[in-house]
Amino acid sequence: MRNTSNKSIYHAGELAAQDKAGTRGAAAELAVAKSHSLNFSSNHDAFLANQTFAVLTSVESVTGSVWVTPLFGKAGDLKAITENEIIISRNCIPVGDVINKTQAGTPLSLLGIDLEKRSRHRINGVAIASQDGLVSNINFGVREYSPNCPKYINRRKFIRNSNDADPINATAIREERTSLSGSDQAFVAAVDTLWIGSHAPGVGADTNHRGGQPGFIRVTSPSSIEWPEYRGNGMFFTSGNLEVNDKAGVTLVDFETGSIIQMTGRAMVDWQHDGSYEGAARVMKFRIERLVRIDQVTTHRWKRLDYSPYNPSIAGAESSGGSTASGFPTVVTLAKVVEESAMVKTFRFVATRPIQFLPGQYATFEFVDIPGGSKSEIRTWTLSETPNSIKGDNTLDITVKRVPNGLITNWLHDQADVGLEIKLKGVQGDMTPVQLGLQSAEATVPDHLLLLSGGIGITPNMAIVRGLGAFELQDQTNITMIHVERHEADLLFQNEIARRVRNYPNFKYTNIITSQEARLSKDKLATLVDDASLQHAYICGPTLFMADMTEHLVALGVPPENIITESFEF
Repeated sequence: MRNTSNKSIYHAGELAAQDKAGTRGAAAELAVAKSHSLNFSSNHDAFLANQTFAVLTSVESVTGSVWVTPLFGKAGDLKAITENEIIISRNCIPVGDVINKTQAGTPLSLLGIDLEKRSRHRINGVAIASQDGLVSNINFGVREYSPNCPKYINRRKFIRNSNDADPINATAIREERTSLSGSDQAFVAAVDTLWIGSHAPGVGADTNHRGGQPGFIRVTSPSSIEWPEYRGNGMFFTSGNLEVNDKAGVTLVDFETGSIIQMTGRAMVDWQHDGSYEGAARVMKFRIERLVRIDQVTTHRWKRLDYSPYNPSIAGAESSGGSTASGFPTVVTLAKVVEESAMVKTFRFVATRPIQFLPGQYATFEFVDIPGGSKSEIRTWTLSETPNSIKGDNTLDITVKRVPNGLITNWLHDQADVGLEIKLKGVQGDMTPVQLGLQSAEATVPDHLLLLSGGIGITPNMAIVRGLGAFELQDQTNITMIHVERHEADLLFQNEIARRVRNYPNFKYTNIITSQEARLSKDKLATLVDDASLQHAYICGPTLFMADMTEHLVALGVPPENIITESFEF
């Protein structure tokens, strides 16, 4: 069940960290996404079953040391048998790993991560006794679930073994020591990702991801490393645990060679760092007590596709962020501002070259030296206008709503002038029904689409509708579009939508105004859709709205894997 109470679900350490960073209000709003179990309606079981890589934090019973174990397996090695229990096959655990000594009651935390799609799910709980007595698995009792944002995930494509070799190399040599060798230090300097595990006694363990450009982790001595903590969602799971217990684990993976370094020790947050890391709000410092290195521990390999567009630059790094292969970052210039409503404006930027994207995808921008902000501020918005997106377009529109305490959004509304130049870091996102052929730009779309939105979440769905029209795909599909708004005065794009309804008989649109009528319930939703329109659904809006709509749609028969959601609350 989702958390819907007003009582804080954060422990004392998390609240203390939120107070230090000034994010308690934002964290309270995001708490609605946390729950005490998985949600099969949201496809959590299928997500886990598809993963060939994950990380698992555990806590040693005697010493309290925290370790992070990388799991290299085959699809199905992670299996959610109920919404409160996951089975982890020991076949995906490195030989000799501490996790093999896990007993019932051991605090555990699992981070399932899809590196190619930039999707991750954080699941905390404890080891539980096996119901069938088998020792070939670890049984994981789920106590807390929360989605994690895609920021700072450097995208990689999994390369399957041509000979279907076992993922774990049983002959790999395990080296143990108490500090970093020269080779270890070179390993640290080259990686662009780490996983950190932490533990709050009496509460539980936690696993989190950190990413950046190569070189974002610094070796400060053979027994210590540090890295920048970039702007995140403000909930502070890791830093909160460290407020009450400084024991932590850090694991690094070389995805090109299949080698790992696991470290356990103590960590602390430097809340008043010296500013030597660009884009950092804080610095995490980690002191190593024990270290394990295993070269070629797995036969799995990955190819790096691109860096996260959110990554701040690192002095001397091989790239300044984004995907150099696709020509990012690039400079765009503000050419036009349109007032859509009292609270919403559309900003049109012009690029020096055509940018190719799919209707519904989002763009990431970098703002520099904005008053009241950091030297570099990274923000993301849907590209709301898509006339030539599939072939490549020089004009890029974003539709931005003014929000309380929105540093960049409010600066855009109040200060941005035509001629402003900012950096486009990249374009990405799965919020699109348009598929391109592998050998050509010929586009296809499902026969029926359901587009659900709340508030400013209408922008990706409008981009989808516009894109289908621009590429004459509207006759290939039937669209049911439903939008929920608090007040009628806040409705956007109404003249355009009315024109599309008149011109296209297979396009249906409905407004729900919650200040005048009840919220959109499952029963009400059922009256607005037919069986055919329940094939593929795209949802964007506030977190609780998306969770409710997902549950309603699954209950009405939409396959969970065909429900796509989009959130920028990170």
